[in-house]
Amino acid sequence: MKPALDLEIREWLARYLVEEISYEEFSAWFVPSSWNVGQSANQAVIDLVYEIELWLAEFSNDICSEQELKQKLRPLVENYRVNLVADSSISSASDIKIERWPFPSCPFGIRHVMASG
Repeated sequence: MKPALDLEIREWLARYLVEEISYEEFSAWFVPSSWNVGQSANQAVIDLVYEIELWLAEFSNDICSEQELKQKLRPLVENYRVNLVADSSISSASDIKIERWPFPSCPFGIRHVMASG
C-alpha cells in the first residue's frame, strides 16, 4: 500500500534535509508528486504542499539561500501532528500514542499521533 502523500513528502523532505538527496532530486520528485494536490479533500496536505512550494519558489528566485531554505523546511519534518477523526475504538486518551519515525541518516524523526487498537 502506498503511504499517504503527506508522509511521503515528509520522508523525501527529510532525505533532502540530511543531504541524502540533492535539492534537484527532491524538486524533481516533489513537483510531479504534488501536481494536483489542490483537488485533494485533505486540507492539511494542501497546506503542506503550498507551504513547501512557497519556500522552493523563494529559493529558486534567489530570495533565500539553500541554508535558509532548509531552516524553513525543517519544522515541517520535525513537528508533525495528525488530527484524529472521531472513532468509536478510541475510548480514552490512553488509546492514543505518540511515536517518532526515524529516517536513515536523519538526526530527527517525524512525530505522529495515532490511535491504538
